[in-house]
Amino acid sequence: MKIDLKKDIFLPVANRIRTRADSLKAIKRFAKCGIEGWLKVEAVAALDAKIKYVKNKGPDLVVGHGIQIELKAATDFNPSGIIDGTLKYNCPCLFLADGSDPAKIAKINQFANVSIIDYQIFSDGEADWVIGIIGPAKSA
Repeated sequence: MKIDLKKDIFLPVANRIRTRADSLKAIKRFAKCGIEGWLKVEAVAALDAKIKYVKNKGPDLVVGHGIQIELKAATDFNPSGIIDGTLKYNCPCLFLADGSDPAKIAKINQFANVSIIDYQIFSDGEADWVIGIIGPAKSA
């Protein structure tokens, strides 16, 4: 069975993150704070049996069929911090960041080698966040 990045990876993680949004309130006050550890814990909880390996070097997660997933998360949102023109480790990237400026999400599309698979903007009750997944650009 093939892994669908949107249905099998993104949606379960996004649903889990939205239910845990209250725990993001306290950390939001720390500007430019990396929260990848928090995202990793929540992603593993959301994906459970789909996870084959959790890694500390290289891509963070390996799921069915050997698909590797990089995680990026921070209390701010700087597209170049998520991606630098190409996918790090040449694998999909699941990201969580400040969602108060939706126009910044569109900046990801400026990178020729990257495409947005899906994203959602949600609130923790005080601030907006964006959870998304990007992958290799689809060839024409």
